[in-house]
Amino acid sequence: MDAQAAEIIFSLLVAGALVLTVVVLVSGDNPVRAELRLAAPGLAATVAVGATAGSLYFSEVRHFTPCEFCWYQRIAMYPLAVILTMAWLRRDRTIRPYALALAGIGAALSLYHYQLQLVPDQGSSCSADVPCTFRYIEVAGFVTIPLLALGSFVLIITLLLAAPTAPSSPDPGAPT
Repeated sequence: MDAQAAEIIFSLLVAGALVLTVVVLVSGDNPVRAELRLAAPGLAATVAVGATAGSLYFSEVRHFTPCEFCWYQRIAMYPLAVILTMAWLRRDRTIRPYALALAGIGAALSLYHYQLQLVPDQGSSCSADVPCTFRYIEVAGFVTIPLLALGSFVLIITLLLAAPTAPSSPDPGAPT
């Protein structure tokens, strides 16, 4: 597979998964929505592992040197791959607030990084050696690595919000 094909596949997977997830979740009560909600924790883990693998592909196979904001996004995504997978395997639904916090921070960083690429003249804290404004990939004229990361973080957030929540435990100090 050539490099451009891999970039297009990553782009289509993220966009397609995000659109399909949102369509199913807003389509009202139906069996597909109920199944998606039950599968959401595992799907969120899969997205995080896939995004981690994608970032490693870009740096280790394609030899793209990550800029400062790419590293910050990795700092948010890599732990998600581990904790969401562990939570899914253990059926632990209490991890949700922590994963949402990491994914939210990652999404904000990705959004900021993407707008730096759209408006490169505003300056940033990135080095001249690896500028945050440089676009290693550009699929369809607008899909760049920060936009792929943003799509992954938003998809993780959407899936985590759709997943069934952990049952509330009784307050040990409450009168019985």
